Amino acid sequence: MVKLIVVCGTSFAGKSTLARHIAARFGYAEVDVDVTKVDLFGADVVDDTLERDDWDRMYAETDRRIADHLDAGRTVIDASRNFSRAERDLTREICRVHGAELVTVFVDTPEEVTRQRLLANRQSHDRRDVTDEDFADILAAWEPPAEDEHPIVFHAGDDVPSWLERNGDVLVDA
Repeated sequence: MVKLIVVCGTSFAGKSTLARHIAARFGYAEVDVDVTKVDLFGADVVDDTLERDDWDRMYAETDRRIADHLDAGRTVIDASRNFSRAERDLTREICRVHGAELVTVFVDTPEEVTRQRLLANRQSHDRRDVTDEDFADILAAWEPPAEDEHPIVFHAGDDVPSWLERNGDVLVDA
């Protein structure tokens, strides 16, 4: 069955990195709100300049991209949002409508580690920066997946190849 794999956790938890490994290992497509944002508003877009309607358009377009993959019979990964239960419930509805299975992967990284990664990124500029205010907002909105969401947990420091091997039966579309 085709799947939507949602990788959730706070900013700088390692969601995108794990998603890239999953995509590479299984040949899955990825969607990302930040990619959609650049596609819609250009590479120089600044989050603070976007209006609520812009954000709604960006999320709707990302959801459309997910739906297109699922309708084409392709498993897809989204590691760019899903901070709250309500957001994950929306992905569950996308799966229901498009006949896909939802797999929730929780990247469990201590807040102290994510803060260290945020600060290190400000030196390296390896990825888009998150302001201190936005980081605090994400932490305040963050709701770890509940037991009834049946998350697969990736703990900070886990060996990615070993983790993929242990969880491959859940991640592979069959």
